[in-house]
Amino acid sequence: MILLVSNSTDASFNLALEELLTSFFSEEIIMLWRNRNAVIVGRNQNTAAEIDPGFVRENDIQVIRRMTGGGAVYHDLGNINYTIVANERQLDPEAFARNASPVLEVLKNLGLPAEFSGRNDIQIDGKKISGSAKTVLNDRTLFHGTLLFSADLSILGKVLTPDPEKIQAKGIKSVRSRVANIREFLPEMELESFFGELKTQLIALTGAVETAIPEELTAAAEALAESKYRTWLWNYGTAISYSYSKKRRFPFGSCQISFNVADNRIADFALTGDFFGSEPAAQASEYFNGVSVEPEKLIAAIKKFPVEKIIHGATSEDLQSLIDL
Repeated sequence: MILLVSNSTDASFNLALEELLTSFFSEEIIMLWRNRNAVIVGRNQNTAAEIDPGFVRENDIQVIRRMTGGGAVYHDLGNINYTIVANERQLDPEAFARNASPVLEVLKNLGLPAEFSGRNDIQIDGKKISGSAKTVLNDRTLFHGTLLFSADLSILGKVLTPDPEKIQAKGIKSVRSRVANIREFLPEMELESFFGELKTQLIALTGAVETAIPEELTAAAEALAESKYRTWLWNYGTAISYSYSKKRRFPFGSCQISFNVADNRIADFALTGDFFGSEPAAQASEYFNGVSVEPEKLIAAIKKFPVEKIIHGATSEDLQSLIDL
């Protein structure tokens, strides 16, 4: 077994690096890594229904979809991620607990009353400090989990709070749990010390040999990050159909936009309200039906839309504020 440490804090790079581990190495692997502020969305989720897009933009938070299932989670530099690659396909229900066992052992060695809970969590005193997910790649099992050490839990609550009235979505929703930071239970320990202790003990428990990440793997991961993990289609695109609706009152009157999304394109676009205009609002569907919900495509459609004729006193920016995906 080998142990790798990623020095990058770019979520798109680290998730690309993870994906390549099973094909680049034949050995079993442990990898430790951290991300700067990022929302990591589950493989089968509708990203738009999981996040507050305005908060994400204002706080420069990455939104990246991972290749494993489960719910959306928030990462920052106070969270440590671990990845374990096993050489066999592990499809049994006990796989989560089995792969997390070295991490659980480290926590117990530090005097923490940690225990595996439910399907894929580690808890201390009934509070979740770690969640995990897994997938099978190249006939090997990739298992990864979080360790909340000193994460900003207030940001976690804000970024993963979409407006329930705006998007009515199908798909797998995240289940919110009562969470805590490990530092609450180890108040004298700093993150760097915990990280070092985690690495040292994992090496002792598993016999792993610490290995530098090869330059060719770094280059391949950067290329995959650019072609996949930094693209709108991977991070926001979804085969899940959903409905969108948002209403606001402006100086020119109330205005509501509603539409359905299927295959990442708008259908049944409707513009309603008590505003005045010289052209019928029903014309709006001609400009938006069939348009991709990718931000650049939406903005281009909004710029073409004759908003001043249909909504007297409105601007393109007003319309854009109503289509907040």
